[in-house]
Amino acid sequence: MNHGQLFRDESDDASIAEVAEVLDDPKRAGILDPADRAMLAYAEKFTYTPHEMEKADIERLRRVGFSEENIVDIIAAAAYRNFANSINYAFGHVEQNPEGPEELQHAIQRLKKKIRGQ
Repeated sequence: MNHGQLFRDESDDASIAEVAEVLDDPKRAGILDPADRAMLAYAEKFTYTPHEMEKADIERLRRVGFSEENIVDIIAAAAYRNFANSINYAFGHVEQNPEGPEELQHAIQRLKKKIRGQ
């Protein structure tokens, strides 16, 4: 699946630069609204520091307008992606060559380096 294209489709055809901006810094990306930012912050914390999750994290999702059903979907989606990625890592499928515009590929490479602490 080409996630960048899916994101652009769901974001009223956001430009490649706007999608790259989301990958580079979702907290500052102009096309994201407060709910998008809260959802991404929740997913990031859930992924990287799950032991620090607390009720206040869910309350932040409620404050930006997510329903209980939305919150369950957010948690399930993040959990599933973490699960699927763990299986891929276990089988050695960690490096994928992204398809798409060069600008987006560069943003993905920058994100990978950021995740690895490089």
